[in-house]
Amino acid sequence: MSNKNFFAMFIGAIVLIFSLVILLNIFVNPFGAFDERYFNKNTFNFTNNPRVAKMNYLEGRRDDFDSFIVGSSGAAAIDPLKFGEYTNTHSYNLFYYGSDLLDSYDTIKYLLETRELKEVFLGINYTSAMTFDQGEDQLTHKMPYYASGTGEFSYYKDYLLANPKYSLAKLRNYINDSHYPRPYKVFIEETGVYDKRARDSEGVGDLDEYLDREAYKIFREYPEKDKPLNELENFSKYMKKIKDLLDSKGVEMTVAVLPVYKDDFKNFNSEELKAYYRELAEVTDFWDFSKSSISRDPRYFYDTTHVRNSVGDMVLAKIYGEDTYIPDDFGHLVGKENLEDFLEDFEAYPIGGENVGMEKDLPVLMFHHFGDGGYSIPIKEFKDKLLMLREEGYETVSLEDIYKYVFKGVDLPEKPVLITFDDGYMSNYSLAFPFLKEEGMKAVIYTIGSSFGKDTYKDTGEPIIPHFGEAEAKEMLASNLIEIQSHSFDMHQSEKLEEKKPARTNVKQFEGEGEEEYIKAFLGDFEEEDRLIRSITGKGTHSFSYPTGYYTDETEILLWEKGIKSTFTSDPGVNVLVKGLPQSLYALKRFNVTKGITGEELMEQIVRNEE
Repeated sequence: MSNKNFFAMFIGAIVLIFSLVILLNIFVNPFGAFDERYFNKNTFNFTNNPRVAKMNYLEGRRDDFDSFIVGSSGAAAIDPLKFGEYTNTHSYNLFYYGSDLLDSYDTIKYLLETRELKEVFLGINYTSAMTFDQGEDQLTHKMPYYASGTGEFSYYKDYLLANPKYSLAKLRNYINDSHYPRPYKVFIEETGVYDKRARDSEGVGDLDEYLDREAYKIFREYPEKDKPLNELENFSKYMKKIKDLLDSKGVEMTVAVLPVYKDDFKNFNSEELKAYYRELAEVTDFWDFSKSSISRDPRYFYDTTHVRNSVGDMVLAKIYGEDTYIPDDFGHLVGKENLEDFLEDFEAYPIGGENVGMEKDLPVLMFHHFGDGGYSIPIKEFKDKLLMLREEGYETVSLEDIYKYVFKGVDLPEKPVLITFDDGYMSNYSLAFPFLKEEGMKAVIYTIGSSFGKDTYKDTGEPIIPHFGEAEAKEMLASNLIEIQSHSFDMHQSEKLEEKKPARTNVKQFEGEGEEEYIKAFLGDFEEEDRLIRSITGKGTHSFSYPTGYYTDETEILLWEKGIKSTFTSDPGVNVLVKGLPQSLYALKRFNVTKGITGEELMEQIVRNEE
């Protein structure tokens, strides 16, 4: 082969390789820079570069949204659906991770040029004055050329010739995709927010237990690093440019300085923070949420810089005056006229202090069947235990009571206790209910739908312990002392009596059962039970007790998606409810009260776990 032919083949091979890379990147579109018609996985693209992918996603939906949440990832906790409800708009969260104020300016400027805007919520923090004009040389941080004003040729060249590893990763993730949150898809494309289904359905209670988890150990030794506000001049300049832009179009702007974790304040210079606020107040009125009771408690944070979505809900509730739980010291509207008073209070605020009255211990007792034989608990034992609890100062509460505590901040009794019954036995009605009614005590019964009102196992004719039915359920509900919720419809099967094998004794996924198949079975069972609960109570299911106590992170996610407010396990221990944290109602522990355990032994368990 001549040198000339070899050179031609070499050049041809290079051209072929580049052509294949270009075609792969156009077809797979890992950054959302091109048409996403082939995969329809915008959330994958958002994760690689939210600036490019979100903006291109919105280009095809110009008429869908008239208001936007803009800012760095701290603004991710602001729910656009709730913001839209408060402002009577159709909103989208257009935050970017690693965003600086130039990104926000470019974004707002482009939005104003391409659609009619009504409202903009600008979420900022101190990092807005730390960095400026970063990331255009990175595929993961570029802005779209039409928003940033950079060259179109250079923009497309970079994404056409991007390392094929991004496209190959998207293909691999597409093939192996899951219903559940995964690191390669951390956004919800319909709203633009982070996909926090796993974090929002995790049980959060005791602080020490929380800090022992790998994800939160960082709060035990918070990173110390000087964080100078080197870009304060650009911060002031671009805040004014944003304000002037929006004012020129008559668009309402709400500015919020988002919450900061207490230990992060030691990384900032206090005089620079004062200058930050003075510069901001010269431009616009703003809401400050940086220092408060929320800042003192790591349970309100996903990590060192991101607050939980429930805190984002508090931000909106404070701004728009909703009647929900908000700490008294959370949120201050600041303008020129009250700036110096604000700064004085800001500097004096005891950020290292302890929160008082924001959490409550809750022991939960789990009972089953009452009677005199086998493992049944004699009704006298049940009565004696509850009367002893009363003598010790405990007061029974309902699910509604604990919801009001967490969601509304309505105080519970000094020593609350929740009584639960699993399975829905007739003895709950015939033996326990008369006593509860006489004493004015509250309880929750978790019923199995497939055995509701039955004394035989399904269609087998095999006798089982009798279960109460609709008439008994409605009588108990009418007392306003008893609540009836879900113990699954048919996921508490008897291995001995079930004709179809394997028996589904709890919510555990069968070996070899695919994810999609399992989710279909789990949700189908949930919906069948929900129809029963609705027919009895007139309301949808809001609480779920796991059969045998078995649960997984995935089942918690599935129940959270169905709007369940509380879940109960069989793990022993005392729960810690936290005001403003719905997660403290998930994976709740219970003491399994069995035959023969004395009142003194039960009290000892409760007290030991409360310490």
